Amino acid sequence: MNVSVKIYPAKNGDCFLISFSKTEEEKKHLLIDCGYVHTFQKYLKNDLIHIGESGATLEKLILTHIDADHIQGAIRLLKDNNTEKFITIEEVWHNTYRHLSEQKEGEMDVKQKRILQQIIRRGYPQNESKQGEQGISAEQGTTVGALLLQGEYSWNSNFNNQAVCIEKKSTVALTSDASIYLLSPDRQKLGKLKNLWNDELKRYGSNFNSGSSQLYDDAFEMLLSWEKGKAKVAPKRISAAKDTLEELLTTPFNEDDTATNGSSIAFVLQVQNKKLLFLADAHPDLIVHSLNEYQNEGTIIFDLIKVSHHGSFGNISRELLNKIDSERYLISTNGQKNNHPDKETIAQIITRKSDFHRKLYFNYITANSKYFDREDWMEKYNYSIHYLDQQPYTLTL
Repeated sequence: MNVSVKIYPAKNGDCFLISFSKTEEEKKHLLIDCGYVHTFQKYLKNDLIHIGESGATLEKLILTHIDADHIQGAIRLLKDNNTEKFITIEEVWHNTYRHLSEQKEGEMDVKQKRILQQIIRRGYPQNESKQGEQGISAEQGTTVGALLLQGEYSWNSNFNNQAVCIEKKSTVALTSDASIYLLSPDRQKLGKLKNLWNDELKRYGSNFNSGSSQLYDDAFEMLLSWEKGKAKVAPKRISAAKDTLEELLTTPFNEDDTATNGSSIAFVLQVQNKKLLFLADAHPDLIVHSLNEYQNEGTIIFDLIKVSHHGSFGNISRELLNKIDSERYLISTNGQKNNHPDKETIAQIITRKSDFHRKLYFNYITANSKYFDREDWMEKYNYSIHYLDQQPYTLTL
């Protein structure tokens, strides 16, 4: 069975369309994240229209976590689809406020409502505005959650309309030949997201959770999309000496602890005998734990690994790399935020001993991808650099 992964130019974000089938008539499609508004308008929308016109549907729209570079394009997708219905979406996976808190009945007082509306007016970070592109308007009812309710989509129904998390269900069948094995999040990671929300509310002078659930959904998504990662210490300048890789390999590992990234939906997609690992921006500690449940013994060889958090070194521990390997690694970023992918990440991937040749795929040419485009290193460590920065942006397995 052929499996194709289309890796859209999503700037510093993620947007992947996975298609698989025995025949063209039976083709199934999954969409993981949607990048920015620009990603959807320029690249993704036409493909979704074509899928709809062919009589096919999206089996799953998986929005891995609340972060502008993953969901802003989804907001525009849902707005447009609610208006003109160009694609049928069978199921959406997306965790928001309603999945983390029990909503208490009761009236919301004027102060509470005003605080939530203040959060909503600030809206999402306008990552695109400096490039002159239209961002997302800051108004009630414009979040993913609000648009899912408006369009009456099947939302987290694989998990009884509750949070997508591994304690609820680990395996979801797609077809007789394909399934998803969930690796992240768990209740603990989602609990940290809820705690972050509560802490942020306290900063606004409030501590409450009663009243309109939809108002909370909107404020929750907009507020948490502003969460910043830990301050990143600029790495020392690497010399051109022959021990450059050794210097990179001795950099201490400092695991990402941001709540939004930790809440990422990460999974193994298995299509017949092919296994693809999609890590979103997930934390490596939980991924290792879940992969040991998936296959306890030995290193798991995947047909494709989508590297977590755009190649950030805080999301790929040595313990994780001891558990996984592949002939194909995929890193999605243009490098314009946090200088991703980190050199340390690529160094850790390529220098492990292997019986096979590793191909590193990038959807943009970046300074750090070019840094490893060296014949002597590629020969010594048996890897190569490849780019998916032109049409059709697709990797076929």
